[in-house]
Amino acid sequence: MKAKDVLNIWTGWDSPDIFEVHETAPNSRFISRHDMTGVEFMESPWAERNLKRFGSHGKGADGVWRHYIEVAAK
Repeated sequence: MKAKDVLNIWTGWDSPDIFEVHETAPNSRFISRHDMTGVEFMESPWAERNLKRFGSHGKGADGVWRHYIEVAAK
């Protein structure tokens, strides 16, 4: 399932939330990490990648929610 499809279903996020996006190889080797808002993520090519896992780190001291998404490499 594509990452954007999961986020379209999951209503636990909002536009200003920060997403920590991890790209990993099929053997789970870390490739890259990117931080972006929910809107930036949904408009990015990362949203078209197959989702491996996602979740939430919770609300930070600054009041902003932080989430993590792991996507498959191309």
